[in-house]
Amino acid sequence: MKIRSVAIALIALACSPQASAAPDGAALYESNCAACHQVNGGGIGLPLSASKLATVSDNYIKSTIRHGRIGRIMPAFPELSSAQVDAITAYIRSWSGVAGPQYPDTPLPGDRRRGGSLFKIYCSSCHSSDGSGEGLGTGVTYSRGRSFAVMPPAITNPGFLASASDHMIKRVIMLGRPGTAMKSFLDVGLRDNDFNDLVSYIRSFEAKQRIPSAAAEETEKSPALMFDSPNDFATTIASIKSAIEGKNFRYLPDRHLEKGLTESGQVNRRQMTIRYCNFQQLYKMMRVEPRLGVGLPCRITVIENDDGTVQLIAMNMRLIAQLFNNDQLLEFAEELHEIQLDIIDEALL
Repeated sequence: MKIRSVAIALIALACSPQASAAPDGAALYESNCAACHQVNGGGIGLPLSASKLATVSDNYIKSTIRHGRIGRIMPAFPELSSAQVDAITAYIRSWSGVAGPQYPDTPLPGDRRRGGSLFKIYCSSCHSSDGSGEGLGTGVTYSRGRSFAVMPPAITNPGFLASASDHMIKRVIMLGRPGTAMKSFLDVGLRDNDFNDLVSYIRSFEAKQRIPSAAAEETEKSPALMFDSPNDFATTIASIKSAIEGKNFRYLPDRHLEKGLTESGQVNRRQMTIRYCNFQQLYKMMRVEPRLGVGLPCRITVIENDDGTVQLIAMNMRLIAQLFNNDQLLEFAEELHEIQLDIIDEALL
């Protein structure tokens, strides 16, 4: 009798509202999304406006949360459960109070080659000739007009291609997206089969893309580069400075990592940041992207752990530069990235 009572109690607990409550979409949005999209869908992330939500399905939102946009600011969230992704999607959808459109999953027939010709005529001025949305200048400096989006849509992005159905892409081309630079192409003389051809061409980008595993993404997209030094703290610092000079860079006065963040008497003097710069390289990069100044000069931080081991930490310039969507900056950042690795390699000999 006692065992039966315990079993009934356990069943009642499992079926209680608290035990079976669905995930809180508002709380999940606040903890995972609000940092970029703010509480109302604005911010530095793509605006989640009512007009935007009117063109995307719930499946598109869910897939975007799951896959993100590789190489852009939008990260993937593979760790969220299906129920949590559903809850976030429902919360975002509740802002407009209108259900999202439903798109068939069936592919559209189209002529890919003909679609490529149409793409060059009607789409490449904004999305670039390869669909990446990248090009010279940023809208902040030169090449692109100031009215041009700094982060234009990359329709070749594997996250986008995995999320958008053929029918959704066709609708966006036909009707545009109100409130954005994406206009309707219904009035330029295109016919239904023209839109199908464009979709076919855009879908062909999928063969050139892939969504890497979460582990590979973590390795390739780490914002910090970390290395173990075979030398002691003082020798490591001296070796880094010697390598910096050998690359025709100048290093600035030593700065403890915690300087300005804690009282001077409490600063850990076994954590040193070495700042260095080549002014010719600096001016070249700043002319292309003035916002990069927040990440300069270059830095290598040397930390001595409690067990006496020494580590080096440096910013991943290759990754940081990708956030600005600027081909010229990527070239300069790649050059600087290789120089930085050479300096670290020489210092660790």
